[in-house]
Amino acid sequence: MTKVLIFNGSPRKKGNTSVLIKECVRAINDSSKEAEIFFLNDMTIKSCQFCDWCIKNNALSCVQKDDMNNLYPKLLESDVIVLASPIFWFSVSAQMKLFIDRLYALHGKDGYVLTQKKIATILVYGDSNVDRSGVNNAIGSIEDLIRYMKSENIGIVHGTAYKIGDAEKNKELMSRAYELGSIISK
Repeated sequence: MTKVLIFNGSPRKKGNTSVLIKECVRAINDSSKEAEIFFLNDMTIKSCQFCDWCIKNNALSCVQKDDMNNLYPKLLESDVIVLASPIFWFSVSAQMKLFIDRLYALHGKDGYVLTQKKIATILVYGDSNVDRSGVNNAIGSIEDLIRYMKSENIGIVHGTAYKIGDAEKNKELMSRAYELGSIISK
């Protein structure tokens, strides 16, 4: 069975990011697959110290004792990874950035171990203007990450939803989130 991991970088459990994740998961469940969701804001994830302990020890883990060490084995076993975040100050949330930075520990002897994983992205922002929202900065960073990891970008869904509840009102955005879940399920 396809192992789908979804990482929610929003500080709001019932915010627009969560609504879009829920719609994506609805499509995944409709195809008889399951996804595991991680609410990063409830986890203890320290910042990467760039000490290279993980590289020197070929550890595929981190010397820091926090929740990332529980996530590394799950990431290695996954087939699809979904990064979901609101746009705060023109990029992904701090919670998502901490998570992404700590993926550094997954360098193995023969290269980056998330190679060939399928990566999907869900981003939501308050500005109605895509060019001013900062979403393009986040998309560029995530696309660079996917290229670096030699993974496969299977889709990016993004759209405007400022106030809690706005995502549900945006039928096109909800439809794209469901479609992403359908793509993930294939």
